[in-house]
Amino acid sequence: MNTFYIKHKVSEQDIVHLSDSDSEFVIRELKLDIEDIVQIETYEAFFLAMITDIEGNSVEIEIREKVKDKENIQGVGITLIQSLVNRSKFNYFLEKSVEIGVDRIIPIESQYSLLNKNKALKEYGLWQKIVKDATEQSRNIKPTSIEKPIKIDELRVEERENKICLATENVKSTTLKEYMKVANINKSFTVAIGPEKGWSSDDIKSFKKLGFSFIKLNGNILRTESSGLVITSIIKYLKGEI
Repeated sequence: MNTFYIKHKVSEQDIVHLSDSDSEFVIRELKLDIEDIVQIETYEAFFLAMITDIEGNSVEIEIREKVKDKENIQGVGITLIQSLVNRSKFNYFLEKSVEIGVDRIIPIESQYSLLNKNKALKEYGLWQKIVKDATEQSRNIKPTSIEKPIKIDELRVEERENKICLATENVKSTTLKEYMKVANINKSFTVAIGPEKGWSSDDIKSFKKLGFSFIKLNGNILRTESSGLVITSIIKYLKGEI
């Protein structure tokens, strides 16, 4: 049975329309008709649906029965701590983090952040919408959580996890490649990324107190909004999740 994806949440007895491309496929390739049954996938579950109307190139369906919920992915989580940057860059970072499959995002105010905590709080509703939309678009069955922004001295992390902070400052560090050779891949990861101007000496002290290891990246210098995406992608690749 062919499966068609619907981006938004649905419930039994809902009337919805397939996308234009899916409708065309149903009509021209599958040659299905009214009362035929199709399977529908959302980011939360699978459903059986019946075709109720075909008008032109549009196919209308009624959600009849939930087949099963999607299984939650049980695995090691990745938390991405991102120093606050301007609106467009942070929104881009959010969207791509969800697509990659970051589990949790913690926006922080560091000394050189472009936004402070109070101003960033006004953006929180928009951030939640971006995360929700990106979750549906990417069919992420383990939705990313976005926390309210905090100051760096309010940050708390688990003791028994891999904690790494990207730092270009004069601090004892290793490369990500070398760190991953000794990291416990079966534990969770927390990755901290600073602003464009980098971390201050007080920021570095805060991460040292929390037990973070400092890392550097070889090769080109990455922008703050892309550094975390690259690092978490590498971690997920090594864990066999991407």
